[in-house]
Amino acid sequence: MPVSLNYLVRRVGWSIATIAGVVILSYLVLVLSPGDPAVKWAGNPRGPGAAKAIENARKELGLDQPLYLQVLNFLRMAFTGDLGISIAYKKPVSEILWRGLAATLELLALAYAIAIPLGAFIGVMASLRRGTWLDGFIQSASLVLANTPTFWLGIAIFMVLSTSGVTAYGRVDTRLALATGFRSITGLYLLDALVQLNFPVFLDVLARTFPPALAVAAYPVGVCARVTRALMADALLEGFVQSAVAWGVSRRAVVWRYAFRATLAGLVQVSGLAFAYSLVDAMVVEYVFGRDGLGRFLFDSVNTSDFRLATGLIIVVALFYVLANTLADIVQALVDPRVKL
Repeated sequence: MPVSLNYLVRRVGWSIATIAGVVILSYLVLVLSPGDPAVKWAGNPRGPGAAKAIENARKELGLDQPLYLQVLNFLRMAFTGDLGISIAYKKPVSEILWRGLAATLELLALAYAIAIPLGAFIGVMASLRRGTWLDGFIQSASLVLANTPTFWLGIAIFMVLSTSGVTAYGRVDTRLALATGFRSITGLYLLDALVQLNFPVFLDVLARTFPPALAVAAYPVGVCARVTRALMADALLEGFVQSAVAWGVSRRAVVWRYAFRATLAGLVQVSGLAFAYSLVDAMVVEYVFGRDGLGRFLFDSVNTSDFRLATGLIIVVALFYVLANTLADIVQALVDPRVKL
């Protein structure tokens, strides 16, 4: 077995410690930052009864307790999945997080469905033409894509589409959804539309998701292209690849069946890390395109001093990093028999 029980136990323990540290640190930063959440919870009261209303709000939010008790209570709430009621939306934080996470995951899934195959293909083409102008161009373009600010790229794409008269704002045309009887089941609109065989809504959602997905895909395309190019350049010089060439194996089989397979372990590892990093990119881009995802909720939580929702969002990001790294390690061990965990 490439994955041992000892590894899983250690990884789970490390993950729990990491999440606990993130919860404590984020709670302290948000609660001690300027702005009183109790004022927002009380509805920004004015007049003689304002002080009493704010005092009652602090008790309801638990902010009247000593700081260490606040931290312990919130830590307990975080690990039981109950983060309380959002100050901004007056709804359970877990409900809001799932709604936003579904939208963000839908955007990320489409972005990586574009980025990984495209980046890997570009990297392979560059490795097969090492030292040529095409190789230099691909490496330069990949470097630019990997380092282009995603927020700026999202704004540029949005402005180009707006100038052209193309609408890509929001997740779905509300009037179309109502007219066709579309309803959200999982929160993943593309999947829900397919399940309901509602192809007009599916195409509308796809058309609105594709532009922001292109902006999010820029970074993983650049990273995967550069990594694939480097790994393929080494793999093409390996003895087993040279032997396959000597035995007269077709060029396509040598490239894709032998050399490219040798790069999969490294490509999976890098893709997992890039996926976790791209979560933050997606949150920024979807705010530009007016999508009801984690990005919008993060902005609202900061703007309204909603420490519960903001901390929940930070926990989601931390969980993504932990899960993405763990899954990348496990998949790498399954793909490459030399890797033992």
